[in-house]
Amino acid sequence: MQRLLSVVLLVFFVAHPGWSQQQPEPARMSFTIGAGYDQGDFGTTELSQALYFPLSFRYTASRFDVSVSTSVARLSAPDGVRLIDGVPTQTGLGDTAFRETGPGDTVLRSRLFLIEDKGPDTSMPSITPFLRLKLPTAPEQRGLGTGRTDYGFGVEWDKDLGSAFIFGDFGYTVVGKVPGTGLRNRTLASIGIGKQLSDAISINSFLDWRRSSFIGTPDPADLVGVLSYRVGPTTISPNAFVGLTDGSSDFGLGIQVRYRFGRF
Repeated sequence: MQRLLSVVLLVFFVAHPGWSQQQPEPARMSFTIGAGYDQGDFGTTELSQALYFPLSFRYTASRFDVSVSTSVARLSAPDGVRLIDGVPTQTGLGDTAFRETGPGDTVLRSRLFLIEDKGPDTSMPSITPFLRLKLPTAPEQRGLGTGRTDYGFGVEWDKDLGSAFIFGDFGYTVVGKVPGTGLRNRTLASIGIGKQLSDAISINSFLDWRRSSFIGTPDPADLVGVLSYRVGPTTISPNAFVGLTDGSSDFGLGIQVRYRFGRF
C-alpha cells in the first residue's frame, strides 16, 4: 500500500499535467473560497444538515495544474450519517443526533491538459486526465471523515459547440478501508451542458452520479446548476443542486469566489 501511494504521489507531482476547461493562460495562481449548505433525510425520518467553508489554492502552467483544497465543516445529523469526501453519506441507521464542527479532509489534485479543443469546427474534445489524493485531516471520531487515505484517477473532457459547450468527467477512487464498515471503492461520472451568455457570464448544468460507498444504499445522483460571473481577475459562482435519489441530500446551495493573480 505504501509503495503504491508513493507511485501515485510521484506521478502526481511530475506529470506535465471539472469542467469548462478553456486552456489557461500560462503560469498563474488562483485562490478560491466559498460557502455551502445542504440538507436531506436520505429516505429516513431524520434530517441531516451540513454547512461548509471550502478553501483551495491552484497553480496553473501551460500544460498542467496542481491544486490543494480543504474546508471547515459543520454537520448536524443522526449518528448513521458522516461526511465522506466532504459529502453527507448514510453509513447506517441511527437515531442519536450529534453536531460537530471541524476541519475537513485535504485533497491534492493534478490535471494534465493532454488534448486541446480546437474549436466548434472540429470534432475532437479537450481531454484532461487527472490524479487525486485525499489526506485524512478530518477527525474520524467526530463524523467528519473516514480517517483513511484515498486516491483516485480519471479524465475530464469538454467540447465547444459554438452556441454552447458540453462537458463531463469519469473517475475511480480507491478508498482507505475502515474495518467493519463495508466501505467500498467508488466510480463517479458526470455530464453537462453550458452556455457563454457574454464575455463575463456563463451558465451550466450537469448531472452528477457516484457509486454508493456502501452496499445496499442508493447511488447518489444530483442535478447541479452553476452561474459564473467574472469581474477582472475575480469569478463569482453561485450554485445549487437537487438530489435525485435517497443516496443524496435533498438540496443544496452555495457560492464560490475565485481570484486569479500573478504571472510567473
